[in-house]
Amino acid sequence: MPAGGVRRSRTRAVRTKAIASARPTLFLDVDGVLNETATAKQIALDEDKVNLLRDVLERSDAEIVLTTYWRYFREYLAYAFVRHGLPDRVVGKTAGEPHRADSVAHDAADSTNREMQREAYLPATHREYEEAWPVYAIVDDKEVVSKGHAWANRFVKTKSEIGLTNERAQRMIESLERV
Repeated sequence: MPAGGVRRSRTRAVRTKAIASARPTLFLDVDGVLNETATAKQIALDEDKVNLLRDVLERSDAEIVLTTYWRYFREYLAYAFVRHGLPDRVVGKTAGEPHRADSVAHDAADSTNREMQREAYLPATHREYEEAWPVYAIVDDKEVVSKGHAWANRFVKTKSEIGLTNERAQRMIESLERV
């Protein structure tokens, strides 16, 4: 085997080990997950939904990457989460358009882009090797992961009029514990 082949194999193993030791990542939407609405004119958090999220974070030790249209208020959301007793784990946000007045129409046009936004959030080395992706879960009230996509088994869909439930929180924990 050529020396280059050994180097690539060793480099791949180092990348995979580094990601395996990182905290799990939760790609988090807010509206329809932490409240009971498809769209809100202001950031709204329902205490019972936040309590379920707290349990998910405590049991999984996950960090949060915001995929919500409220992600441009990252600092405020992180502050609001801590004020509601969540651990301080908002570590990033995906790219994309900020919240719009007509977010339902905007969601319909943009939700398929969330796959690309999540993939773009990962460093290029993680995109190259699927096994190097961090342990993750995606929670959203919209169909933001297409059927058959590699991420489909990590996607937890809520109903906007109900938000996060015990069953959905358990599915998130299971996804965040997968190796």
